[in-house]
Formats: sequence, structure tokens, C-alpha cells
Amino acid sequence: MNRMKIVLLATFFFSVVAAGQDSITVEQAVQRVLQIHPVLGQALANIRAAEARTLQASSSQFPEISTDAVYAHIGPVPEFSFPAFGSIVLAPQDNYDVHVSGKYTAFDFGKTSAAVDLSQSRVQTSRDAIELTKTNLALQTIRTFYSIILLQKSMQVQDEQIEALTQHISVTQKRVTAGSATNFDVLTTQVRVASSQNQRVEIQNSLQKQESVFRQLLNLSTNVPLMIHGSFQQAALSLNMDSLQQIALHQRAELKLARDAEASAKLQKNASSKGNMPSLKLIAAYGFKNGYEPNIYVTRGNWMWGAQAQIPLFDGGRVSHQEEEAQAAIESEQAHTQDAERQIRSDVEQSVADVQASWSKVQISDVQLQQALDAVTIARTRYETGSITNLDLLDAETAESSARLMSLQALYRFVISKYELDRAVGASFSN
Repeated sequence: MNRMKIVLLATFFFSVVAAGQDSITVEQAVQRVLQIHPVLGQALANIRAAEARTLQASSSQFPEISTDAVYAHIGPVPEFSFPAFGSIVLAPQDNYDVHVSGKYTAFDFGKTSAAVDLSQSRVQTSRDAIELTKTNLALQTIRTFYSIILLQKSMQVQDEQIEALTQHISVTQKRVTAGSATNFDVLTTQVRVASSQNQRVEIQNSLQKQESVFRQLLNLSTNVPLMIHGSFQQAALSLNMDSLQQIALHQRAELKLARDAEASAKLQKNASSKGNMPSLKLIAAYGFKNGYEPNIYVTRGNWMWGAQAQIPLFDGGRVSHQEEEAQAAIESEQAHTQDAERQIRSDVEQSVADVQASWSKVQISDVQLQQALDAVTIARTRYETGSITNLDLLDAETAESSARLMSLQALYRFVISKYELDRAVGASFSN
């Protein structure tokens, strides 16, 4: 398994190198996280532990074989005397007994098979749990990836605004020298520059935090350049609520886990109901020991076979109370399954609403951005002719920057809402 992990990591590394270390896409990021993240290693270990418990339960279907060796020095030695015959020793003082014994449960009314079925159901639960873990990790990676893109593009907008304002200060200062503007115009522009610089610092701080999270997910050191490639793709979606909900009820890992828990509770009740069933075991042994007549000091081979029946008569109500507990657990898990179904339907409904709303915001922000661009073009022309003041031009340019940021936010929310919808319907992110 470790060798396979090394091969997968090497494949990812060389694919990045071949692309010039500047094209880590969201798909590559998700693939890497799902290959190396320690949470998945923990989940895989849980699966192996559950499989081991199943093997433990099934071990009762096989014979138990053991070897025993006993030495005993006894005293006083049992003996008696006959006149004229002397003493007759009945047992040696040093006793040796070495034997191999076996015990096999021939029939236990299904107790062992019920325990095996219960263990196997818990293995399935562990396997379904790892799918939920993969989904959560993939979605966290996707959110972080697109958050970095959003913040990088926001930084570009702020840099462009600061550059434009800086040039505007230069022009305004020339106008002050020429007597067509005042120092108030310069100070007003400088205030806008300081405000934009503060906003840039906040964006940069958020970007550094998201990059730190991204490095942690991909297990990258801080000295490795983090270069990602992606964009906010926009395209309208055709959504059918009923169809999506049915797909979600079939695919969502949460509902699979709820049904697994319900099945395990039923198997637990079945296993509990067999607690007072009798069992029949076959016993056999073969070995060597001394103490047999006529020469009690000679070690001889000996054997034994038989059967052992165990029939419980009274347990103080333990089994019946275990059945009551198991029945209560079944009812609890059934209620949980019903709640999970309702929650999944609601998740799909909310995700569809988010996609539709975010798409509408994308369209509105596109119109607002175009209007802001047109307004800035007109304002600059009018400012050059002296029709508007410096403050009017600054307001127009600030509105343009705000429109750009709002457009980026709308695109980001639309992209994330589509991935949220994929999660809501139970789509796999590991393919």
C-alpha cells in the first residue's frame, strides 16, 4: 500500500513538473488530497480494524486446538501394604502429562453466524464512512482553491485601482501647479489611495491564510511556490428538482450510513436473541502420561473424546433486556434514516435555490460592471473638459472597482454553489 502511494505521488509530481509547475488545477488538487491526507489513512485503518473484528467473530467456526504439558510432584505417594508382599505404589511421585486437545462447536443455533453478520455490517459502515470523508475533503479543497483565485483576482483589481489613483494624483498635482485644481483635490485622492491600500492589505492577509490552508491540505512546505491555474466558468444550468432529489437519495453517503446503522441495529437484535441458545461442542485429546498399570513409571500414549452440551437455564433477564435495548436502537436508527432523507431533500432544494440565485447575481453584476465601465469612460472625458470635479471622477472610478469585486464575488459564489449542488446530490469528487 505504501509503494502504491509513492507511485501515485510520483505521478502527480511529474505531471506538475511537465506542466511547468504553474498548472495545478482544481482536479489535480483534489486528486492529491485524496491520495495523501492523513484523515483518509485513519479511515482506511478503521476499515482494516472492522475487517479484523469480522475475522475474530468467524474464528468460532473453526476448532480450538491447544497443547498442554503438566509436571506434578506429589506426596505422600498413595500406596498400601500386604503382609509378605511389601508395599504396592498406586501412583508415581513424579507425574508427567503431555497432550494435544481440540474443541469444536458443532451447533450453536446460529449464534456465531449472527455475530459474523453483525461484524460484516460494521465493515460496510466503515467503507461508506470513507466516502463521506472523501467528499468533505474534496469540497474543502475546492472551496480553498477557488477562494485563492478570488483573492488573487481581487488583489489585481486593488492594484489597478491604486495605480490609477496614483496616476490621478500626478495629474491633479500638475493641475494644482497650473492653478486649475486645489490641494483639496490632491488630499482627497491620497485618502482614496490609502483606503485602497488598506483594503489590499486585508485581501493579502486573507490570501495568505487560504494559501496556508491549501498547503496543509496538499502537504506542501512553505518554501514551495504555490501556483494554481483555474477560472470562474459561467454557464446556465437546467435543474430538475425531483430528479436531483431522487439521485441524492440513491447516492448520498449520509443516507447510506444511516441505513447501515439501521441494518446493524437489526443484526444486533438478532444476535442478542440467540444469547440463551444451547450449544454442543465435540472434544478430543491425545497425549502421553505415566501412572498406568502395570508399570506406573512408564509414559504411555492415551486418548479421549466426548461431547459437551451447554444449556443456559437462568440469566436474570439479561438476554431479554438486551433484546429490548436492540429494539430501541432499531427504532432510533429508523427515525434517524427518516430524518436523513428529509435533510437530503432539503439540502438539494437549498442548493438548487443557491445555484439559481447566484446565476442571477452573475447576470446582474455583469450589467452593473458594464454600466460602471461606461460611467468611468464618460467621467474621465467630462473631467478632462472640466465638466465635473475631481471628487466626481473618483466616485466613478471607485464604483468601477467595487463593480469588479462584486462581479468576482458573484462568479465565485456561482462556481461554489454548483459544487455544493454536486455534494447535495451525492456526486463523487474522487473520479
